[in-house]
Amino acid sequence: MPKVFVSPGHGGSDTGAVGFVVEKDVNLKMAKACATYLSKRGIEVLLSRSEDGNESLNEKIKKCNDFNPDVAVECHNNAGNGNGFEIYHSIVGGVGKNLANNIEEEIIKINQNSRGLKTRVGSNGTDYFAFIRQTNCPAVICEGAFVDNVEDVKMIDTDEKCTRFGVAYAKGILKTLGIKDENVDDGKSENTPGQDAKQPYLVKVTTDGLNIRSGPGTSYPVVGLITDRGVYTIVDFKTVSGIIWGKLKSGAGWIALSYTTTI
Repeated sequence: MPKVFVSPGHGGSDTGAVGFVVEKDVNLKMAKACATYLSKRGIEVLLSRSEDGNESLNEKIKKCNDFNPDVAVECHNNAGNGNGFEIYHSIVGGVGKNLANNIEEEIIKINQNSRGLKTRVGSNGTDYFAFIRQTNCPAVICEGAFVDNVEDVKMIDTDEKCTRFGVAYAKGILKTLGIKDENVDDGKSENTPGQDAKQPYLVKVTTDGLNIRSGPGTSYPVVGLITDRGVYTIVDFKTVSGIIWGKLKSGAGWIALSYTTTI
């Protein structure tokens, strides 16, 4: 099964750019929409985080490399009173450049203008951005729109508009992986891909600290914490705000399945 790592930039005390919207919030919405779209089409996806919170760049890169995905995408938005989308890929080109090109094509289809594909070289002649330089897989950084441009921000100022960007990223990823983008049921509650809702199945936790919540969603209180990267049985699941939540057989509560892999 193909694997994709999706990272929402910034988070927690690191707000990112602040304009007419707050970057970290928009990044998360786009990343979750991208992950959900891919998951529904049979892709194994790991979100670096599924809710607002602090996460160091080193932690993020370690999660990505431990997951060993085929490609990785980080969602950002810009500032500086410019306008339009741009995407960074490695100076070596290859799959990363192909991924960037495929994502840009999908962004243009949703009527966002593009500033083009870009690279940035560090002082030592390698890629400047650690997310591109230190990940073991081809990686890109998407800059959706400018949060401080009164016109450009209209492309990303609602949940629905952010979802359009996330879906565009996902479609570009699917094309890069050579996977047909098949229509599926995009309802608000559905089975985890390939699973029967009435049939329990096993997942392995892929992070060192996974919150257990009393219900499916971040609005429910945390009632426990998984720290062992163990294997757990899921007996039900629901999608809430773009995140698939699984109910633990033990009755302890619900976990975000983006931090697990199916066994």
